[in-house]
Amino acid sequence: MIAGIKDIESEISNILNEFEIQDSVEIRYSNIENTDIQCNNLVRYSNAPNINEIKEKLEKSLLANPFIENIEIAENGFINLNFSNEYLKKFSKNHNERIISPKKESMLFDYGGPNIGKDLHVGHIRTLNIGRSLYNIFKLAGHDVISDIHLGDWGMPIGLILAYIEKESIDINSLSYIDLEIIYPKASELSASSKDFYKEAQEISKKLNSKNEEYLSKWKIIYNLAIPNIKNLLQSLNYEFDLWRGESDVVEEVKTVVADAQEKNLVVEDDGALVSTEKEDPPILITKSDGSYLYLTTDLGTVVHREKNQKCDKYIYVVDSRQRNHFEQVFKTVKHFNLSSSSFIHVGFGTVNGPDKKPFKTRDGNVYKLSKLHEDIKEKLKKYNSNEKVLNVLTNTVLTFSDLLPNRNQNYEFDLEKFTDINGKTGVYIQYAQVRAQKLLSSKVEIIDTNIDNEYNLDERKLLLLLSKFDYFYNQSLNNYQPHHLAEYLYSLCQTFNSFYANNKIFSNDTPDEIKLKRIEIVDNFYNLTGLIFSCLGIKLVDSM
Repeated sequence: MIAGIKDIESEISNILNEFEIQDSVEIRYSNIENTDIQCNNLVRYSNAPNINEIKEKLEKSLLANPFIENIEIAENGFINLNFSNEYLKKFSKNHNERIISPKKESMLFDYGGPNIGKDLHVGHIRTLNIGRSLYNIFKLAGHDVISDIHLGDWGMPIGLILAYIEKESIDINSLSYIDLEIIYPKASELSASSKDFYKEAQEISKKLNSKNEEYLSKWKIIYNLAIPNIKNLLQSLNYEFDLWRGESDVVEEVKTVVADAQEKNLVVEDDGALVSTEKEDPPILITKSDGSYLYLTTDLGTVVHREKNQKCDKYIYVVDSRQRNHFEQVFKTVKHFNLSSSSFIHVGFGTVNGPDKKPFKTRDGNVYKLSKLHEDIKEKLKKYNSNEKVLNVLTNTVLTFSDLLPNRNQNYEFDLEKFTDINGKTGVYIQYAQVRAQKLLSSKVEIIDTNIDNEYNLDERKLLLLLSKFDYFYNQSLNNYQPHHLAEYLYSLCQTFNSFYANNKIFSNDTPDEIKLKRIEIVDNFYNLTGLIFSCLGIKLVDSM
């Protein structure tokens, strides 16, 4: 809750203490018409012999508070309060000053995670959007944040690509990135049907781990083909990362983790495999029977690498909820092997589905490439704007807002028609509202603080009240790692602003100057706050529609 509400909570608490009532006072926003906030601490004492005296003291004290316009204490003890104009003016703006965390922490956000031989597809949307948004939200709170894409650029996927290149006698020096996108699926399919091919890929992977010069040279060719293409695509979609590290950066650390665990008797051999001595069912596997590493082993090496290079208070992994058990094992093993004393958090999420409720695919049944989805959305949006720059921002808005709107724990259906509509809960709708505000503010009317004694009509007050609630929704997103609270709030703001705009003339000749200035100040508050939320969600503003 924001400072003003906390002050009111303290005031109620102090009065209750005078009557020897020691409760943890909590004020909540109200859904009841004509009531802004409620407190229910008095409900359980509604039959107390001195209840009238308590009510009288509360009413007298709270009405003297400049942030309270009126108070009603119901028969059952509910305390219903309405904010004053002074409160609405003060807390409908300057939000940045109130959301700085009192405890500054360092955090690394691990998200994205593309494999260098595979297409970025629709399944990558949620890790990219949720990760970027959380990074922005925590940065706004004053924390030191780092983002790491954590590339899948080593191990069996590379072994499969190199084995296929050898099997088909492909000239690796003549490869293009498009060739890689074709090779990996074919290699993966062949490994499922041919044990010999799979074993060959395993051997190549082992040789890479041993820094075999031939395969290391071939790996560099593949790496140098893939990375520029991945970077270009992500940058065009407005995704940026502080670190572009991957599994290839932690090869030595993985070896060290395994060797140290053996030396400290933290693992035991089981049919050639190494298993953690931590009592888990099933046991946590550290290496396979053939000595090869698992994703878990690589993740442990990554922890060690990060501890050496940018030790953080928290490591936050934004990865599909289907990997929950994997990360539970990783975090337990980190603790068991004493690799870090930091906090480790897995932020899971559901899948992006099509109309059939299954993971989203193209009409012909293929995996929906992220680049293709971008093109298809852009085509739908051409009816609103033909400017290429604006179209790209609108397309990225749809990709982001549509994805962040659902609770991250839920699966959701990606509906191209619905998400590109200017009406309804869409990225196009929220952009349209802020463009409308931009145009109003471009009138060159000076923004000044208006007299707090001015009365607000119903539309003005409703918008100001909603603007004052930003801190609440921001903290919901921050504390629960759930950007959807801010996304929903942004839509409500835009909806309320559009209603205010439709019902209130600003630059009409019959609008008095004082009212004109008051309303343009409200528009300015709206525009500044929506810009802040856009930034939190990772969405750029467009200048026109």
